[in-house]
Amino acid sequence: MASSINRRDFLGAAAGAALVPPCLMSRFWLPPRSVPSGGGQHSDGCDQRVEYLPVALDEVPFPRDIAFTVHYPGNRPITLRAHYWYQADALRSGRACPAIVEFNPYRRRDGTLYADSMMYPWFARNGYLCFRVDLQGSGDSEGTLTDEYSEEELSYCVQVIEQIARLPFCDGNVGMMGKSWSAINSLMVAAREDCPSALKAIVVCCGTDDRYNDDVHYMGGAMMQDNVGWPSSIWGWLPAPPDPRTVGRQWKEIWRERIRNMSFWFEQWGSHQTRDSYWSTTSVRDHYDRVRVPVFILSGWQDGYKNPVERAVRALGELGRPVSGLLGPWGHKYPFNGYPGPRIDWLRYVVTHWWDRWLKGEHPDPDTSWPQLTVWLGESREPDRLPDYTEKGKWVAEDHCWADRVQEQAFFLTTNQRMSPHPASVSHAYISASDIRLGTTLLETSSFGECSNADLPGDQNRDDHRSIFFDSAPLDRDLECFGYPLTRLNLECDRPLASVAIRLSEVSPQTGASHLVTYRFFNLCYNDNDMAHPRPVPSGIFSVEVPLNIMGHVFKRGWKIRLSVSPSFFPTMWQSPEIPTVKLHTGPVDDLPPSALVLPVRAPRPQDARIQALLAGSQTAYVNPEQYVPTLKTIREASDQRSVERVVVQGKPGVLVHKVFDSGSAVYGGVLDDLLVDQTAEENFQILDCDPLSATGFTRSATQLQRADWKVRVVTHTRVHSEKTASGRFVFRYEADLHTFVADEPFEEKHIRGTIPRRWV
Repeated sequence: MASSINRRDFLGAAAGAALVPPCLMSRFWLPPRSVPSGGGQHSDGCDQRVEYLPVALDEVPFPRDIAFTVHYPGNRPITLRAHYWYQADALRSGRACPAIVEFNPYRRRDGTLYADSMMYPWFARNGYLCFRVDLQGSGDSEGTLTDEYSEEELSYCVQVIEQIARLPFCDGNVGMMGKSWSAINSLMVAAREDCPSALKAIVVCCGTDDRYNDDVHYMGGAMMQDNVGWPSSIWGWLPAPPDPRTVGRQWKEIWRERIRNMSFWFEQWGSHQTRDSYWSTTSVRDHYDRVRVPVFILSGWQDGYKNPVERAVRALGELGRPVSGLLGPWGHKYPFNGYPGPRIDWLRYVVTHWWDRWLKGEHPDPDTSWPQLTVWLGESREPDRLPDYTEKGKWVAEDHCWADRVQEQAFFLTTNQRMSPHPASVSHAYISASDIRLGTTLLETSSFGECSNADLPGDQNRDDHRSIFFDSAPLDRDLECFGYPLTRLNLECDRPLASVAIRLSEVSPQTGASHLVTYRFFNLCYNDNDMAHPRPVPSGIFSVEVPLNIMGHVFKRGWKIRLSVSPSFFPTMWQSPEIPTVKLHTGPVDDLPPSALVLPVRAPRPQDARIQALLAGSQTAYVNPEQYVPTLKTIREASDQRSVERVVVQGKPGVLVHKVFDSGSAVYGGVLDDLLVDQTAEENFQILDCDPLSATGFTRSATQLQRADWKVRVVTHTRVHSEKTASGRFVFRYEADLHTFVADEPFEEKHIRGTIPRRWV
């Protein structure tokens, strides 16, 4: 979230694009090229059929503003601003309704209103109050946001839920939900000791239960590019001002306090390089027994938050707690509008089978209920960076006991770069290349499921062949897998600090192209998998067992399975400070188990046919957002680009990954009241040949908001790089600059510089 969180899909329309904060386009839905009025069938701009759910403005009007006063020890009381959708007849008649609430800092008006308008009016039409709250220090709210998921933030969530439950038009039952940030804080609130009694259920879409290992900071102890890009993204959009149409004349005072208290969050994220208490305290993975409400958790195979879905279902299921899970083919999206497809009619289902059950006490039809864990198994396919397609595959039924049914199939790494069902009789050592430019076939750690956004992995062949890699023979039958592939590797490394990128791909029998199925980064300082207590990489040969990210996939007959290992993977895995040489040993080595890939093979279940029948022909359906946020004028169309360029810096050759995200410029009516929104962002990652310390991330963003005689602008820059000090220690250096303007006159600015010891990454 993450920057690999800088992803966009403009679908040829600046409309929804400009509504999303810089570098956060990926977090939200974007509009179709053209949005006809009325219900019925329409195209979403990617040649996919969309049903607009029947919601009229007279039954669900524009959302109403509301404010909540909250307190935190040591701070003055502040006001959090929000709005809520509602069913007009219910409010007029005085009928109290249950509520659904979402908290995030993404600016509920010019940030997420278009996306929210696809979903929340449908819930409101079905008898729910739907609240969107700006967290402290964001959007129209007062206060300061100092970090993700702070105790202050979570305390405010609890207080607001309690206040919503006491509103005269609320019946006292509250649900909490969200995607990404708001998914994560939903799960955290549900696991708190002071979880409100009014909270009855949550929906967690593309969220995590492990902030260290399954978020946008570290993976397997290796630092991700997102740990640099995501704080830069936040630095770009968080300092935007409150809207004077909402907060009145005090907008400058609120804005000035926000800017003066801004911090650059790489300082804490780069400092906590191990899974210490900073990460573990709020990571629900460590205490699922504290979760007090039913959980519906979902994600997509192309998203970076898929592992927590299985973990939550398994942990809560073993405890006998109510839990549902869904893993689909899409990226960082809800199931009704994510790419690649197939997408499904999720909004209707979540109302009748989740919210109505837990917030209204109704009993859903068991004949139409999904299994405890609904899983999509995609089939082998050619690699394609664009997710504008519908996968071949099938839906299957799983539950929290899935691991008991898995059959392990081992592929042993042998001579001639082959994988075999039998261990090699002789040992052999493969040596890694010193090329630190590896990895540009994977520019993002996660896809954001937008059909025109080319953020999927490309053909991996070029990087595979510069890595240590092994191929199986062509498969003589289909191999259906669900679970975590396990890699068991016998390694040597000549540096005390090193990470490896381990990738599982499939090789096409038609083209020879290599399609990435799943992967994992792994810091060899954690060879015992204790992420809280790293040790220098041991000398000599040592064995590591690394589970890759969870997968659901059918390897088709005739395709080869490939495993690739390299100590570099730029830009997605941050390069170690020194170039390591890694040796991978196959066959018998001392008394160690032989190096191998172990796949989790799944047998078909009788229950599969039922979910396949339920979801056969299911298609996307959502509310037409243009009736709440009409685009009045498009000044500049949105566009984006990613490029990999050879560069020369001070006479030294290198590689630059350059990303430009122009969210366009447009004027919006409806709730936004003729607001012009103009946003652009750039993200760059650069490394020089044979110089691992040259790895650098630098960004720029610009935002302009304007209405009548009100005009403001925010311009930001960030930079993070590494150095070796005169004393021989490795450090991170970071800088962040912020300039703001009112009517083109300078308003406030902020400049941050810092240094962090680089100990374990």
